[in-house]
Amino acid sequence: MDGPVAHSRLKIQWWRFQRWWRGPWSSPLELRWSLHLLESIGSTHPFRDLLLLLWPVPWWLPCELPDTPRFLRENRKIVEDRYNSAYTLQLIPLWRWRDTPQRSLYRLYECFAAGDGTLVGYETEYFWKHREPTRWQPQLLEDPGEHGDPERRAVLAALIEDLVASFNWRMELGLRRRARLVERASDGTPAPFTPYRCPEWVYTVPRLREPLLISELDPLDEDFLDDSPWKQRNIICGARGDLRTV
Repeated sequence: MDGPVAHSRLKIQWWRFQRWWRGPWSSPLELRWSLHLLESIGSTHPFRDLLLLLWPVPWWLPCELPDTPRFLRENRKIVEDRYNSAYTLQLIPLWRWRDTPQRSLYRLYECFAAGDGTLVGYETEYFWKHREPTRWQPQLLEDPGEHGDPERRAVLAALIEDLVASFNWRMELGLRRRARLVERASDGTPAPFTPYRCPEWVYTVPRLREPLLISELDPLDEDFLDDSPWKQRNIICGARGDLRTV
């Protein structure tokens, strides 16, 4: 069939194809988009990897203890190689749903100990903006203390305190998780909010006997660090502005 009718049918078929193609992209699982993302990070078997994400036992992705801070500081390239695709994985709904706050904390810790400020900023924003804020509460983070290295535990405790402080800083600015900006009062007073809290175990972590160097101090940091959780635990750590990105 020739003429306008045939042309109209071709347009309808093209519209149907576009609707079929775009539909899964806007579905909760976003399977086609997830396949595209897996391919973009070099997955040699994206279909298999996607099926593994669909496998529900166990539902939460495995969470292993991170390396020690001294090892990470001396092997910074390992962290870069380990997490260079983390930002892309965080865009995959299935991966995001199966991820856990503890895994995010360990990623944040490893990037922080290795001095990768860009990845620290990405991971902090990911934790803050996660779509399940009720489950992703800093006060629910678990104590790794039963499993060895006291330096790792001290750094994790100080990092959690700084993370909570950065969340409360955002709240004072009027930012809310999964909600729109809340304006300050006319006199500049922040809108009321319930502050985030640290888990209780954080305050039981003792001071290290020997100083632990994470990053060199800037001379301007000295006064600022007097009351910091890092100095209280004998950890030398410079500016941590990457935790306070917006």
